[in-house]
Amino acid sequence: MKNSMRTVSIVVPVYQADDWLPQCLKSIERQTYEAIELIVIDDPQGSGVAAARNRGLEKATGEFIAFCDADDYLEPDAIERMVKAIDGVDMVAGSFRKFGDFQESVEHKTTEMTPPQIAAYVMGNLLRPRHNQMLSGCWAKLYRRSLVAPFPILKTAEDMAFNFEYLRRCKKVRFISDIVYNNRKHPGTLTTTFNESDKTALFGFLEALGYVDRFLAPYIPEAQRAAALDSSKMYHSMLYFMRACQHTGLPMNDVFKRLYP
Repeated sequence: MKNSMRTVSIVVPVYQADDWLPQCLKSIERQTYEAIELIVIDDPQGSGVAAARNRGLEKATGEFIAFCDADDYLEPDAIERMVKAIDGVDMVAGSFRKFGDFQESVEHKTTEMTPPQIAAYVMGNLLRPRHNQMLSGCWAKLYRRSLVAPFPILKTAEDMAFNFEYLRRCKKVRFISDIVYNNRKHPGTLTTTFNESDKTALFGFLEALGYVDRFLAPYIPEAQRAAALDSSKMYHSMLYFMRACQHTGLPMNDVFKRLYP
């Protein structure tokens, strides 16, 4: 580690990801940036990814924070590119690639945004949820540890809630066009699995939208926010209901009765 370099703490929560963890850790080991503090949080009790990440944050000592899920992996120059981009801003959001069940890249040209500009970008996502997805996950991001607060303890979309709480403390964010992260899409993840013991867990996203609304409130009139949030709720409710049907293999009517007996 070069003493002149600013340390980045990378938090990796691990729960039932043995098949992919070696690739994840190897991608961190191969980073071109040397000043990295790796914090792997084993979650054998299944306390949830938010709680696991919070334990990682308690251990972190770096100036900056990054996250990597155990079934994903970083590009070799990911941390270096984000560190180079963070001067003068409070957060860097890198472009990323989704792979596995389907292939898709989520990209944005390199640009700086102030909170009102971010709010306009977010409104575009709420109204057209398959667009403007750069702020959805906590991975492919670099945060200043001095501004980080714990993850809200939510069943799903805890990373989106975390992002929008963080954004309330930001003066400027830089989006970069470089793809820095690879996000694996596969059956069995929390956001695709129907759990009989917690039937509405898939719909936890709706609670996370409250954090989005609080960020938007100073910049977007209430009526416009409400319409955009309704659009997002409709989209994600249909999406998660479709995933519940796919996971159970049951007819839609049977799944609906399981959700609301």
